[in-house]
Amino acid sequence: MLRVVNVVLLSSLLSACATLPSTSEEDEVLPSAQAGPFRAIVQEELGAARAAPFVIDDSSRFVRDPSVLDADEDPATPKVFGFFSATLAPEGEKATPSAPPNAIVRHEAEDGRSFTRRVEVVLEPALPWEGGTVGAPSTLRVNGAIWMYYAAAGGIGLARSADGRTFTREAEPVLAPEGGGWEQGATPSAPGVVRLPDGSFRLFYEVARPEGGSVIGEARSTDGLAWERVGSRPALAPSAVVEEEGAAHDDASVGAPAPVLATSATGRVHVRVYYAATSLTGRASVGLAGRWLDDAEGPLDRGVSPVFGGSAGVRASSPCVVVHPGYALLFANQRVKDDPPYPGVIAAVAPADGVLPPVAR
Repeated sequence: MLRVVNVVLLSSLLSACATLPSTSEEDEVLPSAQAGPFRAIVQEELGAARAAPFVIDDSSRFVRDPSVLDADEDPATPKVFGFFSATLAPEGEKATPSAPPNAIVRHEAEDGRSFTRRVEVVLEPALPWEGGTVGAPSTLRVNGAIWMYYAAAGGIGLARSADGRTFTREAEPVLAPEGGGWEQGATPSAPGVVRLPDGSFRLFYEVARPEGGSVIGEARSTDGLAWERVGSRPALAPSAVVEEEGAAHDDASVGAPAPVLATSATGRVHVRVYYAATSLTGRASVGLAGRWLDDAEGPLDRGVSPVFGGSAGVRASSPCVVVHPGYALLFANQRVKDDPPYPGVIAAVAPADGVLPPVAR
């Protein structure tokens, strides 16, 4: 759900290539040379006492759904704050992987990826509309404060903090189910929020379909509090099934959107949306879609292939991308092989042939 980083990608950052189409025959092609693909990090690129590619592996709290935020708003310095969903068990009991998240926790990483094992609980359910569950955080900085959008039983909430530890939440959801329209009353979840150059906000969110799977919706706001849904259909739906061409990477479900701003070589700003993709064959990966900001509405243009995962051994979901000078890091959920399996968080890097800065051991 990465989910959000409010950052402009410079055209010189990454050399790896993903593919996004142009929005029309006359239009400039959406640039994607900085967007992936990613490769899983290796042991030498991770701090001691961790097993690559996992940066979080918590078998007692089932920490997952990363939202990683630059610690000081300077992409040249690697330190980050990580906010994650977690499931806390009552005292004397043991949490189960299938239980919904009931907390949002914080970890820090001085090198941008090797998260400390010290956990801080920053949000737990407290309001009736939350229905006993909070999770899927999406964090960004707004005028020096940290804003955290999150999913709960009654919709998407907002909590704000001056220090990233003590949060004050809004009394009601900022985006609740809508009776009419294409969403058919489904509860919006898995928010991904980005602030645009004009100071307004754009929210992408997951909507479950009655027939199974999910799609991605979109809303806009001038202040980050009052939201207006955009368009009369999803911003991104699963790919159409074309049997003669074989299965697409996202023909079953798309969700957990993670938007990032980027700028083309000509200075034109566009939004990239990383998302959790599932195919009809059951493969899970991270997909990429995008749109020029001056194309205010309409469906996102999707990439032809995933930027990470999709193999039998890598079932990535709930992405988040953080950009540093010279490289970008993708964080995503991945099952830890155990009995039973439980969720963990892995990291991947682009360009895929690059080398991460060394870590302290």
